[in-house]
Amino acid sequence: SSDLNLFKLSTALRWALLGLTFSEISNSIFEGSVVPSIIIVGLPAWALAFNRTFGVISDFMSPAAAWIVDKFGSFASLSAAEFCEGLLCLIVAILPHSWLGWKWSLLALGCLLLVTGQIIDVASEIFEVDISGDNEEMLIEYSGYVGIIMSVGGTLFGTVLGSALTSISITLVLIISSVLSFACTLTRFLSRGSILSATSVSLNDDNDDNETDAQHGISQRHTTKSMRIILLSCTFFLSLIPSLYGGYTTLGYADKLGSHITTVIYAVTGVATIASSYMYLRASKKFSLRIIGCAGVISMIIGLIFLSIPIFWSALIGWALMDLGYSCTARPLIVSRQLLIEHDLLTKFSGWARLASALAAAGGSWLGWIISQHYTWQILPTLSLVPAIILLPAVWSSLHKGRK
Repeated sequence: SSDLNLFKLSTALRWALLGLTFSEISNSIFEGSVVPSIIIVGLPAWALAFNRTFGVISDFMSPAAAWIVDKFGSFASLSAAEFCEGLLCLIVAILPHSWLGWKWSLLALGCLLLVTGQIIDVASEIFEVDISGDNEEMLIEYSGYVGIIMSVGGTLFGTVLGSALTSISITLVLIISSVLSFACTLTRFLSRGSILSATSVSLNDDNDDNETDAQHGISQRHTTKSMRIILLSCTFFLSLIPSLYGGYTTLGYADKLGSHITTVIYAVTGVATIASSYMYLRASKKFSLRIIGCAGVISMIIGLIFLSIPIFWSALIGWALMDLGYSCTARPLIVSRQLLIEHDLLTKFSGWARLASALAAAGGSWLGWIISQHYTWQILPTLSLVPAIILLPAVWSSLHKGRK
């Protein structure tokens, strides 16, 4: 379609998209290699549980990551963290495999990458705003391509590739991840260089007018404390819903209909994720983020109703609608806070939003486990309707509405 044109983005944002692609593939290749690596090098089974637990712990480091980004800036924090990831992967890759501690270095590497990942997540959100040149429409369009890259490049391509390459050589996986991380770091310099060059030309052409324009785009945004609290609650409830019902409902369906259904569920949700990314990209050109987000929540509500009916086709429809709705709500929520939160508050807000998401994920998982132990698992999708219904008016009142 003619309206799907990467060249509508600025040069800086196109470099940023390339960097995101490198980063997403690098991370997903490593993630796909974790379980096969544990098996190949003979790490004990608890290593996987430790890695997952450390992942949850690292989520609670988000405010600390926001402090680092706030102190050193989005560009310095982002490029340094991504360079550090490449260096760490390279160091572990060249360590002698005969060394007894080498296999444990893989576990340590996985934990360290989770820490640097927190800095990258916060810094990239601010960096995208910085290089967008205060162009609201361009930032929204950029976010559509982000969804496509994350679903196809990461979920579909990178993870599968990482798992396959691990059986050939763990060192090869580490070297590829390292090279991609270094390449990603380079694109950050190219992104920043492009936006600085464009700014310089703009100021030379018409210093007064263009400087005024640059200062009265996104920089003029202002949110009240109550609005920020509502945006924060949207993040909390959006994370709470899948953690409350997801894993336990999957186990319940597998127990009732057979273990084969889990494979089908994963396939359906994978397709739904890719479809939702494309739908968001198209819809963001025609509708406001508020409309897209509300449509996503409604899709989630309908999906939860289908998931409450324990039959095969109802389960597939339910999971497809849930994943579709979740993706179409999550992306507008992130972009809305980029557009609405004042620049000097955005870094801290991003850190606290990730903490709220971590709290909801941990709390929802334990709450779902407790309920599934005392009641039937079928009650979990129905119970999840409560935060989903609360989420709908919160999304309507807080998401960005300045689109067409």
